[in-house]
Amino acid sequence: MTDNSPLPVGAFTFVLHGAGGDLAKRKIIPALAHLAKSGYFSAESRIIFAQRETLSPEQALAQVDAFLKAAGDEAARESIPALLPYLHTLQVVLGTPESCRAMANAVAGSPEPVVHYAALPSSRFIDLINCIPTVRDPEKLRLVLEKPLGFNAKESALIEEAVAAKLDESQVYRIDHYLGKQAVQNMLALRLGNRIFEPLLTREHVAYVQITVAEDLGVEDRAGFYEHAGALRDMVQSHILQLLAIVAMEPPVSLEANSLRDEKLKVLRSLKVPQITGVPEIVVGQYGEGYVKGQAVPKYRNEKGVAANSTTETYVSFRTEVQTWRWAGVPFLVRTGKRMPRRFAEIVIQFRDVPKPLFEPVGGQWVGNQLVIHLQPEDKLELKLLAKTPGERERLKPVSLDLDFFNTWRIPVRDAYERLITDILRGRLGLFLRRDEVQTQWQFVDRILNDLKSHGMEPVPYTSGTYGPSSATAMALRAGALWSEDGL
Repeated sequence: MTDNSPLPVGAFTFVLHGAGGDLAKRKIIPALAHLAKSGYFSAESRIIFAQRETLSPEQALAQVDAFLKAAGDEAARESIPALLPYLHTLQVVLGTPESCRAMANAVAGSPEPVVHYAALPSSRFIDLINCIPTVRDPEKLRLVLEKPLGFNAKESALIEEAVAAKLDESQVYRIDHYLGKQAVQNMLALRLGNRIFEPLLTREHVAYVQITVAEDLGVEDRAGFYEHAGALRDMVQSHILQLLAIVAMEPPVSLEANSLRDEKLKVLRSLKVPQITGVPEIVVGQYGEGYVKGQAVPKYRNEKGVAANSTTETYVSFRTEVQTWRWAGVPFLVRTGKRMPRRFAEIVIQFRDVPKPLFEPVGGQWVGNQLVIHLQPEDKLELKLLAKTPGERERLKPVSLDLDFFNTWRIPVRDAYERLITDILRGRLGLFLRRDEVQTQWQFVDRILNDLKSHGMEPVPYTSGTYGPSSATAMALRAGALWSEDGL
């Protein structure tokens, strides 16, 4: 048996709220279907699609299949029929007593734990929570909350108070699907399972760290959400701050969930808010017209559902610092944006140069040693070293040592949602966020948003198909850094 062989989970009931939404159809349902097809689910398990429409199981799966067909995801379509033996449907309009009763009847006598998965706008979370019984036992009831939890620290706190009135912390799974990626988990393994790297991840050896989450798509059909959110709330508050915390945290005393969360929380609480005045440490942008992959694309303000005078940021980059003994003074450069040349996400740890260069660089410059964690489109680790070129001249050229997970293990890398769903069903909390982490992340982002507003700093336009405003490159240079596409 390989590590990727199915380890079936016990019987369960999985209620997917918002089953008719894009997130459910694009990510969650395909993950459930592939797990079912791969043999993870016992015959007694039940999956309930809860949504506004009245549909039979066959009709619900037909809708998912049509969605995936339109998206061109043929691989996901192949697994969808595997859900049918487990599937039930429930027509629910949250916020009504009738729906609460229908939900209770639907799960009565079903296998435990009963998992309520909220693939819903956060504005509907409290309506769902009000329908959940007060059962303080993770073996009986679990709740999964998708990001964002509210749109600021105040809204998030109201949701958390409603949750705490019904459930214990051990029953709540706040999901960030980036933490389910193989490369993120291997970042922990790289640090905590190998002695060679951990002593080097300090201010004495690291020049800077950069985190990029770039998207080549625009707002698409999410304008209603995105106009209210923007890049800071959508990406920084969740994915990016969690990635930063994993890179910068101290080794935990164990891999138990609260040990990991305690160390991440220390990082989040130590983050320096980027300054707006003087020499700014933040750049916000909004995409204009341009070309992406050879196709002409409109500017953000011309997208359907976007206000003609919108000041929503579709790009943000900033410099922060982790103000601890390990990292004090090391720039952490963060950026995320839409309509960039390609879709990719990566963490680059740039090591300092040798004290006295003895070799000549080929091409006149180099960026020294780097550890690169590639998160998408591929999960892999890359260590960039300098090696002597063939011949008599004493010259160095960058070479890479790659750990491509698929080519190394010769087995498919599991989708992030598949990993996280199986962890939910097994009661493993390590890859999920704790309440105080979410609150601290919101406090950090709220500070930035309030500072931007109070200083009247609006997004600067950038051409679609580029890596954002040129001022972001200047900001990185002031920190002694190069973005990955600018380095050699």
